[in-house]
Amino acid sequence: MNNSGGKQWFFSAILLFTGVVFLLINIGVISLEIKQLFVIFIPFLILIEGVKWLYTSLKWRRTLKFTMGLFLFIYGGLLLLDVFGVMAFSYWDWWKLWPVSLIGFAFMVLWKKSRIRVRITDDYPFEDETELHNERRKKKGIKVNRGFIIGDVKFNQPNWPLEPMRLYNMIGDYYFDISKAYVPEGETPIQIKGWIGDVKMLIPEDIPVDIYVAGSIGDIKIFGQKSSDIKPNLSYRSPGYEEAEKKLKIEIEYSIGSVRINKV
Repeated sequence: MNNSGGKQWFFSAILLFTGVVFLLINIGVISLEIKQLFVIFIPFLILIEGVKWLYTSLKWRRTLKFTMGLFLFIYGGLLLLDVFGVMAFSYWDWWKLWPVSLIGFAFMVLWKKSRIRVRITDDYPFEDETELHNERRKKKGIKVNRGFIIGDVKFNQPNWPLEPMRLYNMIGDYYFDISKAYVPEGETPIQIKGWIGDVKMLIPEDIPVDIYVAGSIGDIKIFGQKSSDIKPNLSYRSPGYEEAEKKLKIEIEYSIGSVRINKV
């Protein structure tokens, strides 16, 4: 039996055993004294399981295991304190431990060493390319580091090269000034995803765009159009987009934040 299967079997056995014990207690088969024993045993078992998960997560820096281990450790400890009369805490009070997720998130940020990856692709639909395009084709596949997973990313240098890109960020803001960019012919896709942050983008009036923005909490404004604050989503497509020689296809997804896209 492999390690994963062993853990699943062990956890299933605990659930089965606990369910049978509670059933026997409820129908009066088990005496009160034995019931009290299990009242102490179950929180203790939860606490021990939390310690095991914490040890594994700290050893291998596993954020999800750390969060679950911390939750089980605190949950079991509070249940034991309730059993011994130190404080009042019931099994149904588990929801009060939601801040544990914030602690787990903090450790994920500390442990995460990867950077924001800007993946450059090259898919120009025309044959006559400039020397600048030829140079970019030679650099195909290079990953450009734009800072750590927390931080701001700006594209506002004079004549900066706009290329197809996918941007991933956890916490931070994006700023694009496409009026200063060199925009190639054809459709240039820009995909932006993040958890928390703001996106601001300036687009020249003569560049047709196809924009879709979605989020969970926040507000979106595209050329004066505004979305709702809860589950916002907004789209915009310029007239004559299909026939345009230069055009941008923009997709933005954020959990919490605001998006501002304006014309210049």
